[in-house]
Amino acid sequence: MDSGKWIRELREERFIKSSDIERVSRSIADTKGNADFYVSHSTLADIETGSVPSIHKLFSLAACLKVSLEDLLRVFGIRSNEVKQYAGQLKPGLPGLETIEAPETGFHLPLNLDTNLSSQETKLLKLDPQELAILPPGLRKRLDPSRHRYAVIGLKDDTMGELIPPGSLVEVDVTQNAVQVFDWKAMRERPVYLVWHTDGHSCCWCQMDGKDLTLLPHPLAHQPIRRFKVPREASVIGRVVNAWLPFEHLPSGAETQ
Repeated sequence: MDSGKWIRELREERFIKSSDIERVSRSIADTKGNADFYVSHSTLADIETGSVPSIHKLFSLAACLKVSLEDLLRVFGIRSNEVKQYAGQLKPGLPGLETIEAPETGFHLPLNLDTNLSSQETKLLKLDPQELAILPPGLRKRLDPSRHRYAVIGLKDDTMGELIPPGSLVEVDVTQNAVQVFDWKAMRERPVYLVWHTDGHSCCWCQMDGKDLTLLPHPLAHQPIRRFKVPREASVIGRVVNAWLPFEHLPSGAETQ
């Protein structure tokens, strides 16, 4: 089976629309600050008719189709375990293949979260065994409760719009609990914080004026700007440093139980 046909059939089998791929890949591109991650409808059509995508678009497709990048590369005849085999053909005396550790980026989206936790409001996880089970396996391995906390964005909480949509899982660095002010050039560069307040929890942009904490929603959100007194009415838990987005959003106006 050719690569384009395989991708199209897998997408249709999983009921993933081209608009879903556009939406999720746009979020990845915005968050990473690189438009190469975006997969438009026309680009997807080209890929499904045999065009070979760039490595950035392969990354986004793997996330959208819920497969590993390794599996998707195999569809194009690339097997990473063969690299060492060919590297072994270098001339004698040249250095062999080495393993290096790539630096982590500040805010990334693995986009492979499956969870049965369906709270209507944003919830800070207690990190008990039951709640730990919803975290991606790779995340559980590097869990550091002394520095990081996790929260699930409520299904009715669109405070951060499509940047961090309802149903997302966020990782919060509690050591960064002071609101930062600097000249950001794009919305994605502005720090996002998890805040406790008398109405619950919110993921949002923040502004401090003395003891007044202002919670600023995304321009496209259906949430108001709110103000609380610190520390009596609100406190900043920490800065959001990673987010895992859901593949599908609830339809507009849909009711949940």
